[in-house]
Amino acid sequence: MRVVVIGAGVLGCSISWELRKGGADVVVVDRNGDAGHGSTSASCGIVRRFYSQPGMVRLAHESSHIWAEWAEWLGPIDDDLARFERPGVLLLPPKIDEAILGIVEDMKSCGVPVHLLDADAVKERFPFLEASRFTPPVPVDHPDFFAPSERLIEGAIFEEDGGYVVSPGLATHNLRLAGERAGVRYQLNTQVTGVRHDGGAPFEVVIERGESLVADVVVNAAGPWSGKLNHLANVALPLETRPLRREVHAVSNPRCGGGQVPVVGDLDGGVYFRPESREQQLIIGSTDPTCDELEWVDNPDALNDGVTDLYWQRQVMRAMKRFPEVGMGQSSGLAHMYDVTTLDWYPIIDRTDVPGWYVAIGTSGSSFKTAPMIGVMLAKIIESCENGRDHDKKPVILELPRTGEQVDTSFLSRLRSANPTTGTVFG
Repeated sequence: MRVVVIGAGVLGCSISWELRKGGADVVVVDRNGDAGHGSTSASCGIVRRFYSQPGMVRLAHESSHIWAEWAEWLGPIDDDLARFERPGVLLLPPKIDEAILGIVEDMKSCGVPVHLLDADAVKERFPFLEASRFTPPVPVDHPDFFAPSERLIEGAIFEEDGGYVVSPGLATHNLRLAGERAGVRYQLNTQVTGVRHDGGAPFEVVIERGESLVADVVVNAAGPWSGKLNHLANVALPLETRPLRREVHAVSNPRCGGGQVPVVGDLDGGVYFRPESREQQLIIGSTDPTCDELEWVDNPDALNDGVTDLYWQRQVMRAMKRFPEVGMGQSSGLAHMYDVTTLDWYPIIDRTDVPGWYVAIGTSGSSFKTAPMIGVMLAKIIESCENGRDHDKKPVILELPRTGEQVDTSFLSRLRSANPTTGTVFG
């Protein structure tokens, strides 16, 4: 089976390696100069299991075991390896209701070491964090932005062994080397300029310089460019994905050497942050509170990749409210795009109505943590469909050997109804 994977981000590298393990002849094409140099490079690499959808809880939990055993998962490669740091993940939801309690119980049922903390427990365990309740977040120019809050958070969810992968780019490079060891070929600095087909396989993927690659299967893993690629190939989906501009900022960590800071997902305050650079810095991003207008990108080739005062102020100042020791410092960070499924912010991992054309899209931001298992998942879907299975009517059931769970993969189908969601790509 001749396969062209378009996109050498963490998903494309994972998928291509899994397909090669199954015997496929795999070529990966990417417009960038190395694997992981697209939107993967803007990921914060957060590994958490808290999701509203049970299938995603299980995918993330299985993947967390893989990140913890990264060297064994990869096999022998001659390179530094990405590290999985595990200071814990503290999630501060706007309220603790039946839905939150149900998610916590579901996480416990599949073996996630998770605890529900009240405000006093948060203050005792993390005395440098403010336990006030800020819901709903307001713009930084609101007159009450820094007004003291007399309300306390209703509680928090703490995943004691959650954390983050140091250098998503290095992790992606690790996957590239593992794939190349197995025989995956990479064509980098190469842009796809056209796709020809007669309603299905075989495909002629036209690349720069007038060359073309013939494929029985094409995987669209092009991140923020995935919508343009589907349009180029005349592939229509019932769900929409759109590029969303993001900024992530870095400030000095005031607790460097004075106590470990967890990954904090402050949905109550509208921000998330985690340690970086051996705890010398904090990386800060947004959880997309409703008071902030989302910046959708119509043309991903025309991205403004500069850090802006607007994003810098609102993200750092919100972090300061939760972590008062944080200072503004000088503007530092990066801007890129996440590829978001507008229905529910979950990825689409599926076949399409064009036989032989598959997608791993809408994956940016929150899908880095599940990349190893999404690679396994899509490889199994492709194998099943190419062998005649109707995945729409009889979805592939994915076995998760490390946790002993199963996942019906249709929850990431292009045909799905909306999954329950927090409406953010936290991490």
